[in-house]
Amino acid sequence: MKKHIPIRMCVGCREKIAQKELLRLQKIDKEATLYSGTGRSFYICKGCIENNKHLTKRVCGILKIEEESFLRVLKELKDNVKN
Repeated sequence: MKKHIPIRMCVGCREKIAQKELLRLQKIDKEATLYSGTGRSFYICKGCIENNKHLTKRVCGILKIEEESFLRVLKELKDNVKN
């Protein structure tokens, strides 16, 4: 019997990818943060984190979050992905 694999969509590139391959973030008071375990969240793939040129304005516009906080979180995630 096949085991069910949850599929989620990346907000940047809109690709459907297995949930464990995506990074989960959330919006708290117009700022992007790492997912805390409660509340609504969104997913971003590792490819979008590395190539964030088109991603930033699109995601910030859709989710209505501040660009500075989103860029700060992306920089933090880039450093973790490289290590």
